[in-house]
Amino acid sequence: MMNDNDRKINILNQENPFTSSSVGDPWEDKYLDVKSINERAFKEIFQLIEQKIKNPALPCAGLVFGEVGSGKTHLISRILRYDRESEFPFSFAYIQPIEDPQQTYRYLLREVIVNLCYPINKSSATTQLDIILAKSFKEVGEKIYPSDIEKMDKFFDELRSDPVGLFKAKKISLGMLRDLGKSFKTVIEKRRSERKAIEFMRAKFPDIPKEFFKVLFQYQSPSKRSAAMDWLKGIAIDDEDAALLRVTNRMEDSPNLLEQKSRHILSCLGALLAYYGKPLVVCFDRLENYDTDAKIHSLGKMVEFLVDKAKAMLPLVFVRGQQWEETFTKKLNQQVITRLKTNEFQLKGCNDTQSLEIIRSRLAFVFGKDDTGDLFPFDQDRLTGMFKTRLHTPRQVIMLANQRLKQILYPDKELASPVLPLEKLKEEFENQCKIIRTDFNRYQPDRSRLGRALELYLSNIPSENSFQIESLTRPEDKYLDFSCKVKKGEQASDVIFIIDTELNNPYVRATLKRGIEFLENSSNGKVFYIRDARCEIPAPPKWKATNEMLEEFKKIGGRVIFLDKEHVAEWYALALLNYTVKEGDVTIVDVNNLTKSVSSEELAVFVREKIHGEQYSGFQNIGEILRGA
Repeated sequence: MMNDNDRKINILNQENPFTSSSVGDPWEDKYLDVKSINERAFKEIFQLIEQKIKNPALPCAGLVFGEVGSGKTHLISRILRYDRESEFPFSFAYIQPIEDPQQTYRYLLREVIVNLCYPINKSSATTQLDIILAKSFKEVGEKIYPSDIEKMDKFFDELRSDPVGLFKAKKISLGMLRDLGKSFKTVIEKRRSERKAIEFMRAKFPDIPKEFFKVLFQYQSPSKRSAAMDWLKGIAIDDEDAALLRVTNRMEDSPNLLEQKSRHILSCLGALLAYYGKPLVVCFDRLENYDTDAKIHSLGKMVEFLVDKAKAMLPLVFVRGQQWEETFTKKLNQQVITRLKTNEFQLKGCNDTQSLEIIRSRLAFVFGKDDTGDLFPFDQDRLTGMFKTRLHTPRQVIMLANQRLKQILYPDKELASPVLPLEKLKEEFENQCKIIRTDFNRYQPDRSRLGRALELYLSNIPSENSFQIESLTRPEDKYLDFSCKVKKGEQASDVIFIIDTELNNPYVRATLKRGIEFLENSSNGKVFYIRDARCEIPAPPKWKATNEMLEEFKKIGGRVIFLDKEHVAEWYALALLNYTVKEGDVTIVDVNNLTKSVSSEELAVFVREKIHGEQYSGFQNIGEILRGA
């Protein structure tokens, strides 16, 4: 029979709890918390949150300083975990770095709604937005869209569109006709209830338009939830979804108007959160990726708006101290700097006791709740001696534990040499792919992040490849993402890349039209139309003109790539890996037991050797087509 130590070794061979030293996304942090680490900073931050709970309209923000590996993202996860464990006194949103500053408010709104619509825990489908709406609608007295009215809505839609078909399919019976008067009366009563509910909420919130409440009520209907979420995200929904929700579409809205409407939806949401005493904590992380003046100004606009205009929203910005002084203090306006620096918090390293507790907590996670809490298979005295020499960051502790564990588990292997950057990047990339595949809803279709992955791919072509990319640029045309020249020997061809995640019929036609015009005017040009397959183009007879245009685009040589789930996970994983590398969050331990951040240059090598090495199928189609150009 296997003894306890053998059982633990067997578990560690199957799951190493020290493989990942970076949280990455606070929603994904699965390991037990060590509350003494950065405890002072956490308590001070929570005091600020408590002030916001008591006075949601209080204009304030927070600035959290922490060096690489000091636990910034883990602290965000602790804030999120505290909210979930304390019956949700506040709401939470984690904002990844923005890519397109022209969509500042649309991006902020989308990220907030994605967070609010994410399940609070894996054992329940309940979201933060569900809780907010339950609290908001409690005074209304009844659920506006129970199943009976939803079925009647569907029936009347079918009756209007195809009454003969309903009779032929025997969906209308004599009994139903006899009861139709009664059913119609029920619908009228429900509609009246809906109008009364909207009037009730409008009287309570006169500055919030009726359309906003109408969409919130319909969010409760499963058949309308997707359209309602798109509307709440500020997306330019098409006629079909607009008719489903009985709202005006946004197809003709200019980018500036869409930005304005997104600001307004955030303000409406803030008014609800303020009234019901449930503020939203908005965390901005990975600031190294705000690598242009436009992106930095975009961050400033978001912070300033959340503090001064959107009630009940508290922005917390997490940044390295040196980066703040060298970059952000020179480029943010003084009002934003003052707002942030009013509440400063500092993260610190771990002492020897805390370092041992990190290791103990991760071991306990994989060994189970009945574990005695010892440090097996580690030698406690040896670890204590290692950590007494100086303070370590949480990441350093985990990395050193990982290195020592591998020596224990695989004593016959040569482990003197450190992990190479390429190996670490491969490990981080595949781990991120796995996370995305298991929870696609957390990673909504995002043109700008797909563009980040494509730019990395196109910018790092192996020198021995049969083709090379020259003059890679981002065109000014909003429908195009990249243009370049592809050279094969002495031959060169012009190529453009279009990435499309829109669900707006006219917009999709406009992108395809750009591709068709380019091919008609370029004798040797090529066009790639790349689409996240989750953004499905409805088959005929829906979107008839769009489908015809897509077929014409293919017929004249346009290349269409629909990224399935396997492919799209790799694209988003590469974009997110780029974020973590730029932030210095991918680290290795060298032969002197010192930590070193993997560089952007080493990421470029990974793209050339691994991504272009056809190891990852998500990018193969582009490479194959360009090799044949």
